[in-house]
Amino acid sequence: MRGFALLPLMLLATAAPLQPAQLPGGGTPRAPMSRSAEQYDSDPLLRAMQAEIRRARLLISYGVAPFFVEIGVDQSENVTLASSLGASFAPRLSRVRVQQPLVRVGAPAFDNTGYLGSDAYSGTRFDSDLIPLDDDVLSLRASFWLGIDRAYKTAVEALGKKQAAFNYFAVRDRLPDFESAPKLILLRDLHAPPFDEAQWNERVRALTAVFRGRPGVLSADAELMWGVGAFYYNNSEGTLLRVPDRLATLQLRASAALEKGGQVYHGVQFTALLPSGLPGDAELRRAASETASQLAALVAAPPGEAYTGPVLFEPSAAAQLFAEVFGQELAPIRKPVAEQGRNVSVPESGLENKIGSRVLPLWMSLRDDATRKEWSGLALAGFYEADLEGVAPAPVTLVDKGLLKDYLTTRQPVKGGSGPNGHARLPGPFGTRTARPGNLFVEASQTVPEAALRQRLLEMVKQQGKPYALLVRRMDFPSLATGSEAREMLRRQMRSGGPRQFSAPLLLVRLYADGREELVRGLQFRNLSVRNFRDILAAGDSPALFNYVDNGAPMALAGAGSFIVGCSAVAPALLFEELELEAHADETARPPLVPPPPSSK
Repeated sequence: MRGFALLPLMLLATAAPLQPAQLPGGGTPRAPMSRSAEQYDSDPLLRAMQAEIRRARLLISYGVAPFFVEIGVDQSENVTLASSLGASFAPRLSRVRVQQPLVRVGAPAFDNTGYLGSDAYSGTRFDSDLIPLDDDVLSLRASFWLGIDRAYKTAVEALGKKQAAFNYFAVRDRLPDFESAPKLILLRDLHAPPFDEAQWNERVRALTAVFRGRPGVLSADAELMWGVGAFYYNNSEGTLLRVPDRLATLQLRASAALEKGGQVYHGVQFTALLPSGLPGDAELRRAASETASQLAALVAAPPGEAYTGPVLFEPSAAAQLFAEVFGQELAPIRKPVAEQGRNVSVPESGLENKIGSRVLPLWMSLRDDATRKEWSGLALAGFYEADLEGVAPAPVTLVDKGLLKDYLTTRQPVKGGSGPNGHARLPGPFGTRTARPGNLFVEASQTVPEAALRQRLLEMVKQQGKPYALLVRRMDFPSLATGSEAREMLRRQMRSGGPRQFSAPLLLVRLYADGREELVRGLQFRNLSVRNFRDILAAGDSPALFNYVDNGAPMALAGAGSFIVGCSAVAPALLFEELELEAHADETARPPLVPPPPSSK
């Protein structure tokens, strides 16, 4: 292996320099470039990527030539501003370049991906995921060379093991491992928009200052993360990308102690492609005050009781619910090939093998369109120009008049999918990518005013002889739980059954027959799945936009995962005929014996 690794090194100095006329495939780009083709040669990163992709044909030492090679680079400059109870922390600054090389050997019908050990490399690793920050072509090429070298060795080893494991099983109608996609060339300018660090530092500090002096508050933390960077991509098919990759997130989380032990948390998150898309001072003050008041109300609220019956989701909560449930279920993951007797745990999608089946009412449809930048004058966080595989996102009708028509797909085929539609947005397992939504739109051809929707819920309460119904105002998605809280939440949900675990209501209200409302806490859904969505009774006429960050973690847990993407969901209020909720049955820790120190002077 070491001898093979030295071969490209000897040729490094003699490789021909990249010329502008050597753009892969030639011809006219599919999209207009903000800089001319003659100017792209001035970008050292592009030059280095293309030079090493061209030299990948030398990878034949094992007698197995690669049929596909790609390099993706995430370049990001991040600033994080944080505060706690009105005190600011020092800004955290970081700048990184991370490479993601991938080599495919074999053939598109059967390659090295989709095997339990596709990502496992047993040899000595000489490369690093981090590549130089300096724009030195030779240093960059050396990093890419080592990355491709390791990816190739991993691929050859995985292909042999996959073939051996595959021979144990008689597989019928096996899908190919890789699908073709059109070549795409996008070279965008990367000028960063201005960012007023002092102004935003004060806004972040002011968010948590609202909680100072409030009784029972254990913590109040806010964090603004602003990442300005780019995604570079080049593959052996000629796709070449340099597109901006920007995301701004602002999160506020607060917790308070309960009188009999335990604690509750509450918070708010804002997501936009630019800091200018985040709320201004007045809206942030209002959000902080509302969060503080609602947290105090949760402390005083009674614990909820087990419930089975109609549930009404207000528009924002309905958008959160669709984003979480359908955002995952519409991205099925193929079970990998594994050796006989090895257990492979892969979350199963409730929509797998359901193409043509009814999954929503006949008057509802679901579409994803990542090419849209705005909805009703509001910026969409799910806009992007290309996914991690260099495929442009295509508007796709996922559910049409209640019937499932397609999935969110990558270049790995899934049964029933119509082909790659540009939604490979997160790194995935087994040498693949994971699909996620861009901008998800819930459309209803039959709607009623929200006041009429609420009245119908009250009528159902009276007809069924129930003392109250439940109204969901906020879901805990993306979850604001701490790591330990999230683990405990998932353990409880796994004990309650259900194919997947979803987040719990954050703001849940009892709606009595006389119209009175009462906030309750401590309830979670039981056996929630896509099957429940077939029984939606009615939809409101005023959709709401929900921008959020997904990281591939369960419940998109805030702070988890190493790769994040912006997403959007638009949905109206929804009335479900019947859902099950259950109370937390776990014991809580006793409250502290010593009162907390004062949080205000």
